[in-house]
Amino acid sequence: HETQNSYSFTVVATDAAGNISEGQVVTLPVNDLDEVAPGITSGATATAIDENTGADQVIYTATADDSADISGGVTFSLAEGSDAELSIDAATGAVMLSTDPDHETQDSYTFTVVATDAAGNVSEGQAVTLSVNDLDEVAPGITSGATAAAIDENSGANQVIYTATADDSAD
Repeated sequence: HETQNSYSFTVVATDAAGNISEGQVVTLPVNDLDEVAPGITSGATATAIDENTGADQVIYTATADDSADISGGVTFSLAEGSDAELSIDAATGAVMLSTDPDHETQDSYTFTVVATDAAGNVSEGQAVTLSVNDLDEVAPGITSGATAAAIDENSGANQVIYTATADDSAD
């Protein structure tokens, strides 16, 4: 179809006596089939999310272009080997994270988007990475003592009586 979308020919009939009938023009159209896989147009990186932002959130939306030939629509899926906590809406391409992200448990998720057109042509290979941002979620620990050094009465104003220290290196 892409090279020539129809053919025309003329039918000639000749009988045993040599009589010729000419003039029947026949056109043979060539049907255009969906033979080109859709191209995945969404990016290879999902926007990073903060840890502890909740489960069942959309973390990426896959998109595809199937306009290289006729199109009956595109459906999406995730390739084998994608993180199990992820799922994709076949119609919209929305990728969901089923668990509450926690940087200390898993700092990134990877998945591969697959786009399939109505004719069964498949595009696979859009590997995507989602990073989980590490947040400071641990309060600092006070490291200074529980008792201040004694001072003498009437020893004056504006003197340092205690120095507080803390450690915030836990997270």
